[in-house]
Amino acid sequence: MLEKLAPPNPPLTDGVVTLRAFRAEDAPDIAAACQDPAIQRWIPIIPRPYTEADARRFILMTLQAWHDGTSCEFAIVDAGDNRFLGAVGVHLGRNLRRHAIGYWVAPAARRRGVATRAVRLASRWAFERLETQRLCLWTLPGNVASQAVAEKTGFRFESLTRNWESDRDDRPTDAVMYAMTPEDLADALAAEETPDDALVAVIPRELRAPGTRAAPFVQVARLATLTPGSLRRVTLADLDLLVAWTAAGIVVSDDRCPHMAAPLSIGELDGCVVACPLHEGRFDLCTGETVRMPTTGGLDADGIYHSPWSPSGAAAKPEPPSKKLEARRLTRVQRLRYYPARIRDGHLEAQLPILPE
Repeated sequence: MLEKLAPPNPPLTDGVVTLRAFRAEDAPDIAAACQDPAIQRWIPIIPRPYTEADARRFILMTLQAWHDGTSCEFAIVDAGDNRFLGAVGVHLGRNLRRHAIGYWVAPAARRRGVATRAVRLASRWAFERLETQRLCLWTLPGNVASQAVAEKTGFRFESLTRNWESDRDDRPTDAVMYAMTPEDLADALAAEETPDDALVAVIPRELRAPGTRAAPFVQVARLATLTPGSLRRVTLADLDLLVAWTAAGIVVSDDRCPHMAAPLSIGELDGCVVACPLHEGRFDLCTGETVRMPTTGGLDADGIYHSPWSPSGAAAKPEPPSKKLEARRLTRVQRLRYYPARIRDGHLEAQLPILPE
């Protein structure tokens, strides 16, 4: 049964942002923020245009929700000067596995980690105070910034859910679905307390290997067996993995050259750049980019053609038209792809699209 809830006293804070109940004086700031095109685009249920009257109704709704025990809505404010920054709310479902969290940040407060801090505070409070067993978080497809917040705070991608919500015109919208369980929360807390995670290189999200977003973390190697500047092949199920300790940290990729599938683990590593042992190609393990095309030439990842070349600097030997020459011209050297990695209990783990034994 629902019961009256009270905002935390003292308010939740990490020393940078504070979460408190909404107040009447927040209305002008809410109204100003909700004029932002990005907020109106990614939260398609809010009124458009958004007025101070809408903001006052929203504030009354949040206070009533605390009283009714249906939702816990917080204003995000600066911990130093109490300046309004945004909103975060925990919405209570019919049981402890149906709670959800949502958030938005005013335009002037973005790109400062405000949403990440607020979601961490609110989600951990929900698991502790409300005894939440599963906390859902969803965004619209294309809202990459919000999805990045979800992943930074320990939520796990689950699916693209069709017709999850409807917009302000009552048209169905899909949702990118994330969730956090108590186990996920424990992992997130452990990550913050584990300095070894700083040894793992930061890889752009767009370079993740297919199938990894919802994949489990699997042990790949003992950290004590890895050394800076080393390359190693690890085979799990049908995956041949390259574990490389580059100048930017440890990365886990496929152990094959993106041109001829040769094992990069027997190549040479210089900082972040690995040399293929077969064709003089050079690949940056920290960015996924090709530093030097193979001697055979071909198309790069952007579709630009590079002619064959000679390692000695001599002119390439001309070849008569043939299927072999045509194949070379059409061979694309793709960007490297990576398996997200972390360090837990002295082991390197990676998200792999396989079922662990």
